[in-house]
Amino acid sequence: MKRIFSIFAALVLLFTIAPFGLVSAQETTTQASSSSILRSNNPTTVTSETYSNSDISLQKADTYVDLTVQKYGGLLAEWDYKNPGKVVTKVDLTMYLEYREDFLHSWKTVDTVRYNYPGGLGANEHNERTFYPDQKGTYRVFLSGNIYHTQGGTNIELWSANRAYDPKIIISNDPDKIELK
Repeated sequence: MKRIFSIFAALVLLFTIAPFGLVSAQETTTQASSSSILRSNNPTTVTSETYSNSDISLQKADTYVDLTVQKYGGLLAEWDYKNPGKVVTKVDLTMYLEYREDFLHSWKTVDTVRYNYPGGLGANEHNERTFYPDQKGTYRVFLSGNIYHTQGGTNIELWSANRAYDPKIIISNDPDKIELK
């Protein structure tokens, strides 16, 4: 009797662990690729170029935003845009300097600079701004707007990395020469 009960218990356990439906490898791959597309933070430009099969082409622009602490004071925020084969005709971007005292506080915009000018008629655009905030804390830059080229445009929404900054400390290569303002 014990033997029959143990065999029955093993079969019940086997059926509860075993999957009830079959999943093909194709279904699993499709699900994984769709979730990675939804989680992507890189903007993709949809252009109006058409080819012989009349599909809309996807053009991925190389864009970055960076924020660095200057060794003589200030925060240097810069952005760069590269899109090989495209001619930039107009730049319309806004850069926001955001601040928070520590991780318990939310981000606040403390300064803004707008870039609105005709493009350089090349594939690359670059610009920068040095900010001189007067509060100690963590800063980041948010870049938002559009860069237009002859075949369409690129919508950009990017954040830089967070940087800790204290306006009273000037960074030096020599640790003995740290100065206070």
